[in-house]
Amino acid sequence: MIPNLQAYQYDGPEEFHAVVGQIMAYLGYAGGHEPLPVGAQIVLRNVAGRYILEGWFGCDEKRWHSAASLWNDAEPGQVIKNLILHWHQRCYGTPVSRWGTLTGVRPTKLVHHLRDQERDENKIMDILVSRYHVQPDTARYLITMTGLQRPYIERPDHEAALYIGIPYCPSHCLYCSFPSRLSGSELPSFMDRFIVSVVRDIQDIAALCRQYDIQIRSVYIGGGTPTCLPIAGQEAILQAVAGNFREIEEWTVEAGRPDTASEEVLALLRRYGVNRISVNPQTMQQRLLDLLGRWHRVEDVFDMFSRCRKMGFSVINMDFIAGLPEQTQADMQENMEIVCQLHPENVTIHTLALKKRAPLFHHPLRQQIPPAREVSSMLQSCEDVLKDHGYIPYYMYRQKYMAGSFANVGYAQRGTISRYNIQMMEERQTILSAGPGSTTKFLSRDGHSLKKIYMPKDPEAYVQALSERIRQRRHLCAMIYGGDDT
Repeated sequence: MIPNLQAYQYDGPEEFHAVVGQIMAYLGYAGGHEPLPVGAQIVLRNVAGRYILEGWFGCDEKRWHSAASLWNDAEPGQVIKNLILHWHQRCYGTPVSRWGTLTGVRPTKLVHHLRDQERDENKIMDILVSRYHVQPDTARYLITMTGLQRPYIERPDHEAALYIGIPYCPSHCLYCSFPSRLSGSELPSFMDRFIVSVVRDIQDIAALCRQYDIQIRSVYIGGGTPTCLPIAGQEAILQAVAGNFREIEEWTVEAGRPDTASEEVLALLRRYGVNRISVNPQTMQQRLLDLLGRWHRVEDVFDMFSRCRKMGFSVINMDFIAGLPEQTQADMQENMEIVCQLHPENVTIHTLALKKRAPLFHHPLRQQIPPAREVSSMLQSCEDVLKDHGYIPYYMYRQKYMAGSFANVGYAQRGTISRYNIQMMEERQTILSAGPGSTTKFLSRDGHSLKKIYMPKDPEAYVQALSERIRQRRHLCAMIYGGDDT
C-alpha cells in the first residue's frame, strides 16, 4: 500500500473506468475529484485498432512510467488489472498480493462460479493460481471455504432472506463511515413517522411473499445500532416481522453497543423469537473505546454477554477490528483471550478500512494507525487462536481502502454458521430489504444476475421515497416471480 492516501486520474474510454477505479481503490487511491495529491495517472487510448495503456506512479520528479499494448485480447479488463498491479509493485517494491488479481469485495463469488462449471477442485486450484495469480495457500483457503458454503447457497428458488436496516446509533464511532444519525437527537414526532414507515415497508414485503409464495427463512436486523431505537419502536418492528413471517429459522439482531442492550431490550428480542445476537465490542481496551467514541465500559460487554447467555440466545456473535489507532499486538491478543474465556459461537474479525466519510479520515489519530505488517500479525494471531479453539472460517469479504492482503473473516463453532451471512455475501439468493440504506436484491431466473432496488440512506429521504420504491419493488418482483416481463 502507498503510505498516504493519494488520488489517481484516469483518461480513457468510459467502459473501462469502473475496472480502473476498482483496481486503484484496491491499491489505496481515491478518485481524481478528491482534494488530495495526485499520485497516479492511467491513460488508455485506442491507436490503429489496438489499446495502448500507460501508467504513471509517484509525484513530481519521482514519477515512474510504463506502457504496454493490449492488442486483440479477449479480456482487456483483466489485462488492464494485471498491468496496473504489476506496475505498482515494480514502482513501490511491494510484494505480490496473496489474492493475485482478485481485487473485488467477494473473491469467493468467482470460486463458486468455477465450482458451477467444474467439480474437480484440483482444476479450480490450477485456474486460480495460473490465471488469476492467487497464491496456492490462499487458493486452498477459498476452495475450502466455498466447499463449506455450497449447501447454504443451493437453496430452493422461492426462499429468500429479509434484511431490515436501522441507521441510528447512540454516538458516532471515529472509524465508522456508515451514514447513521444519532437516536438521541431525533425529534420524537419524526421517529414515530420513521417507525411507521419501516413497519409499512416490512408489511409490503410480507404481502409480496404471500402473493408469490416466497418463504423467508432468515431475518437480519442491522444498522447502525437497531437496539438504540425507543423500546416501543423496536417492538413495532419486531411485531411486524413475527406477525408476518412464520417460518423463520434464523433471526439475527445487531445489538453491538452494550449501552443500548438493557435487560428490557434483550427480553423483548427473545420474546419475539430472535435467536442470534451480535455483541460487538470491536476492542476490549478501555483506552481505545474512549478514543473511538464508544460510550460504554469494558465491563458492560461482559455484563451484556452474561445477560444474553441467561436469556437463551442460541448464537452470540462478537465483532473485533484489527488496525485501530494506537492498537497493539498485545491488545488484539487480549481480545482473543477474552473470546476464549467467553466462548461465543461466532466471531468476526474485521480489518480497519479507512474511508472518506469516517471522522478518522481527517483526524490526527489517523497517523496512529498501525503499519500493515503489524496488522497482518494481529490477524494471523487471531486466526491461530480461533482455529485452535474450534472456530472455522466460513465467510469473508474485502473492502475499499483496506490493505491489499487483508479481509474481513467470519468464524463459527461447528453447527452455528449463519446462513444469512453466506447468502448475503455470495449473492445466490433473493434478499428482500426494508429500511434506509437497504438494498433489495432479486436473484434473476439465470441464478446469477441480480435486479436491485436501493432505498435512500437518509431517513427523511427514505420516508418521502417509500411509496415509489415500493412500487418499483413490486414491479421487479412480478418480473422475477410472476413471469411478467413487461
